[in-house]
Amino acid sequence: MFSGWSMPVDNPTDNPSAKPVDGIDNKAVYKRPDVVDRFDAERRIGEDDFVYRWELDYFLRQARCLLGTGASGSVIDVGAGTGKLALAFARQGWRVTAFDQSDAMLARLSAKAEAEGLAVVCRNGDVRDLDGERHDVAVSSRVLMHVPDPAVMIARMAALASCGIVLDAPRRFSPNSLLVAVRALTGGEVYRCVDDRFLVETLAAQGLDTIDVTRMFVAPISLHVKLRSLAVSRVAEAALRPFAGVASTAFVTAARRKG
Repeated sequence: MFSGWSMPVDNPTDNPSAKPVDGIDNKAVYKRPDVVDRFDAERRIGEDDFVYRWELDYFLRQARCLLGTGASGSVIDVGAGTGKLALAFARQGWRVTAFDQSDAMLARLSAKAEAEGLAVVCRNGDVRDLDGERHDVAVSSRVLMHVPDPAVMIARMAALASCGIVLDAPRRFSPNSLLVAVRALTGGEVYRCVDDRFLVETLAAQGLDTIDVTRMFVAPISLHVKLRSLAVSRVAEAALRPFAGVASTAFVTAARRKG
């Protein structure tokens, strides 16, 4: 879905939840220093890019909606990587905790934050062991697709979020499933595709009501990365909007259930 490169996967998982391909657990890949060196460049983080700009706008807008005020609050970015979301929230005055299992990723994020004079608390750990102080909102971008147990990750995020969660995932009934199947045959990096119902039901089991499901990026994100053109991506997505039912990516916002 999102990577411009393809990595082998050899870490098995025994959880069948929302799993179209066996052996999905990519955390070891993103600990590697050589991957960190290419991470921002491959994903065009910080550039005038269609996907990057759209994602930041969605996460920031929906987090403010969950908070219910015009002010900023506290947010934990789960699987923060090199800081795409964490730094964007910090620039808007949010109190930010960046959580990731890769020391190398967090080191890069911390250096960026220091260069901008931003305060971001970095925490290292596996998402399955995620705990600690509560935050207003928990967010996660392009991480659920890589973990061995998506339901566990959602539960951990829910336990930390007083107001709600914003996350995304590649959709099962989309071009992503075909791309994953091809990568599985060719030894490339595979990831998990899920259906919208799985996300809604899993969030509901954690006391969260889904208030928004936005299907975006009808073309796979990897195609936008290869196009490397803001204008072309805009035109392509606009032209494909009638086919949003098979859009590649679902962005989901869920609010803490009242009462």
